[in-house]
Amino acid sequence: MQRVRRYNRSIVRRRYSEGCVMEKVFIVQFDWSTPDAESVDLYAFTKYEDAYDKFKELICAERNPEMSWVGDIEFDEGGYPIEDHYEFEFEDNNSNESEVWWHITDKNDWYQHSFIDLRVLEVK
Repeated sequence: MQRVRRYNRSIVRRRYSEGCVMEKVFIVQFDWSTPDAESVDLYAFTKYEDAYDKFKELICAERNPEMSWVGDIEFDEGGYPIEDHYEFEFEDNNSNESEVWWHITDKNDWYQHSFIDLRVLEVK
């Protein structure tokens, strides 16, 4: 006959929560749109470094004139578009734990945009 051990549930929960380590997943989201097409691409990673590499890879691809409308935009040394009719914002601190993003929108055609985000999510 097998012995069945009974535990006080509150003790089990407390021990679980004390020893519980929150795992994280890193999502790179590429949301793009042109007047004739649009898509949202998602890439999931277990390591921040891999997600950050994909984030940078997507930005480089967007800046390629053969790949994207963004490639035709001239940027200054600080990484901002020289022409005034683009809305642009980015955060790229590469802290190895926080979210970063790179967003550009054509103010003359609000349907035309490229948003690249690295999101950090906790797995519950």
